[in-house]
Amino acid sequence: MMMQGETIPIESNHVRLSTDQKDPWGIPQLITSIEHTDNDEKVMNDFLEQAQEMLDKAGCKNISPRDSKQAPGLDIHEMGGVRMGRDPKTSLLNKWNQFHSCKNVFVTDGACMTSTGNQNPSLTFMALTARAANYAVDEAKKGNL
Repeated sequence: MMMQGETIPIESNHVRLSTDQKDPWGIPQLITSIEHTDNDEKVMNDFLEQAQEMLDKAGCKNISPRDSKQAPGLDIHEMGGVRMGRDPKTSLLNKWNQFHSCKNVFVTDGACMTSTGNQNPSLTFMALTARAANYAVDEAKKGNL
């Protein structure tokens, strides 16, 4: 039995380009900065406790609760690396998934979303992409892109 719990959106979690690590072609490497919080630990501990109780009541034997302490992002859809919002000081994207600072760049994957439920967000990504593409086409026709 395993769980996937949502982490609370935290502004300090971010991605950035490395200033000194480059790939073989000289492209700066991506650095992901995210840590588990006290709330994340509490969610995991509650799951371990509740799961053990359920399995025990179902008659399971030799139950060994274990937290792998794996790093965030190894088996889920990461969210929030390129936040959508109204204020360029606290977000990189506007409501159309368009960079505040670079009008011809759109980001339509989970990076724009600071949070998600426990369902697979792929359909939401597709809807955001269709919406952003329609906006981009309209703006291009107006000569704004």
